[in-house]
Amino acid sequence: MTQPTQTRKNPQPTPTGRATRPTPAVDAMPFRRPNYLLLGAGAILLLIGYSLLLVPAHFVDAKEFSPALYIAPVVIMGGFGTLLYAILKR
Repeated sequence: MTQPTQTRKNPQPTPTGRATRPTPAVDAMPFRRPNYLLLGAGAILLLIGYSLLLVPAHFVDAKEFSPALYIAPVVIMGGFGTLLYAILKR
């Protein structure tokens, strides 16, 4: 359920004597500075995670440690989680 936008009940007169139209009480920008910082951090985490997938030049085997197999998926999921949190945070 959405709430109706609030408007001013008594419009203020302008210097010419005419009343202005009521303006809706809505924020101009949906995101603030922390949101943009988190979006940037999430994008950087995604870049790091996907670049970790490119590190091994040989076949990835579960018998030996490989950043592409163990670290990259965690970093990528952290990047997506950070992006989701940055979008939903108010």
